[in-house]
Amino acid sequence: MNRQSIWKFVEFIIIAYFLALLIDYSVYISLEPISNDAYRILILTLWGFIRMWSVALAVTICLLLHRINVIAWFKSIIGISKDALVYYFLSPLLVYLALGVYILISSLLGFFSFEAYVNEIASRLREAGLKDVETFATLLAIVQIPLGYIAAISINAFFAMGEEIGWRGYLYKLLDWKPNLPRVFLIGIFWGLWHASAILLLGYNYAYNRVYGVFLFTALTIAFTYPLLLFTSKVKSILPACSLHGAINALWPATILTTKLPYDQRELLLGLGFLGIITWMIISILVYLKLGKNEL
Repeated sequence: MNRQSIWKFVEFIIIAYFLALLIDYSVYISLEPISNDAYRILILTLWGFIRMWSVALAVTICLLLHRINVIAWFKSIIGISKDALVYYFLSPLLVYLALGVYILISSLLGFFSFEAYVNEIASRLREAGLKDVETFATLLAIVQIPLGYIAAISINAFFAMGEEIGWRGYLYKLLDWKPNLPRVFLIGIFWGLWHASAILLLGYNYAYNRVYGVFLFTALTIAFTYPLLLFTSKVKSILPACSLHGAINALWPATILTTKLPYDQRELLLGLGFLGIITWMIISILVYLKLGKNEL
């Protein structure tokens, strides 16, 4: 990277982190007096959307500061093409492979329990006032698996695009769109730490282990990063990264529900902790061996 690219890199990070902290703190003080669960869910849903798209706002600010045509630049990184659309629809399937690897490892260790997942759904249905929910809960648990794909290529991809415009668009493009190990670590670290204020203030993904959660989630984003970079490089478009990111958000949270472990241990050990990091390291290695050798 030349000096100008380094400055653009730092400038983007400062703006993106500042916007994230501002949004997180605003929600933190807004949620404190609210006890109604429905209102809290609504606020957190809006928070998720605004926070993810704040990265695209940070990019827009950077482009305007450097007098770059915003619309033309956005078109260049979205890059709609036949290959981009093929990867867009195929890349979420990687998460199903990751789930298979995760289930195998967690089952061998005695952590995995599909029954616990069904019981979690049944408990929530009972809280909603329904009765005799066991069969319905089992059906819902099964149906959510394919529905995760639909979410990945639709609403979740749209949410994720706000982030991908920054991490796999602006930041990665400054690094020449080449998916080598230093870029994986650099983007993975800054992407992960961007979540720190959400974890520490709001308990995002880590309600019981907030400080450890910052380090675990950053390690996890590093493990996620290689396939996202590789697919972006292959088609010169962030679209596959959007659907893959959307699939992770749709399906991966189930890894902390498919167990009978206490919640504090789930955060540290399962899909958002050590097993998740190991699983995605394996997936990244497999993707490299199959698709990535010629891209370095």
